[in-house]
Amino acid sequence: MLNLTELENVHADIEAVHEVVQSLKARIDGTSIGINILKNRAGDYFYELSHSYRGADNAGPGAAIENRFSTIEEAAKGALRSATMCYRSADEGGSWLRNESFVQ
Repeated sequence: MLNLTELENVHADIEAVHEVVQSLKARIDGTSIGINILKNRAGDYFYELSHSYRGADNAGPGAAIENRFSTIEEAAKGALRSATMCYRSADEGGSWLRNESFVQ
């Protein structure tokens, strides 16, 4: 296992280093959504999504969702809940928006 604290000290401008421990793909109504499960130096897991859904009524992920988990499995379930929270298959005019900061 890497010492993430040591890596953060390589340069003064590095704010944080996270380890990608799992990369997943989910298909939601024909759209492929990338999911990265990451681990921080405290040993907690969190997720990043490649896309988020914006409904026709502009409903999207507005409220802060807990994104800190003790296991990879919990983080993956949290990611899927987050990805599908605003999605409705009958939503005409809604779309998946690309997360530009997502690293594949």
